[in-house]
Amino acid sequence: MGIQAVYLSVDDAVLQRLAEAPAEELFDLVEELEEAGCPQVGLDKLWDGLHFLLTGVSASSPIEGNPLSEAVVGVQVFDGEDFIACTRNDELPAIIAALDAVSIDDVLASADFARFRKAGLYPKIWTDDPAQLKAELEEAFRELRDFYHVCATGQRHVLVSIY
Repeated sequence: MGIQAVYLSVDDAVLQRLAEAPAEELFDLVEELEEAGCPQVGLDKLWDGLHFLLTGVSASSPIEGNPLSEAVVGVQVFDGEDFIACTRNDELPAIIAALDAVSIDDVLASADFARFRKAGLYPKIWTDDPAQLKAELEEAFRELRDFYHVCATGQRHVLVSIY
């Protein structure tokens, strides 16, 4: 199956429940939210490539305090074996402003997939058709940006799971 990223829109009660849960229960709680139809967007396998496109580094080396990095990997990471993080609603404006400032067409025009390969980004798809990769990254960027807007408007938090 591979490693995928899913972003869930959660309210205060759910975020509090996750914060109080033992680390070994987090994965199951996130899975329950996904299966229950919690509002979400999935980047599938493009999360590391999108992070690299926006920041120049792999998501495995997130940049603390960088809103473009935090858009992909979240702000606060939960303890546990799987990667689960959250971005509280009051942290969304800075991330949204950074995403809105990105000219995705310009960023994609200068994308060099040889650099993606050299960086060892997940997954090993960066030799595929460049036009297709650019189209997929553009769609992932727009879906994530729009999702952040919806969460902010609804006073919701963003839960990030990458596993």
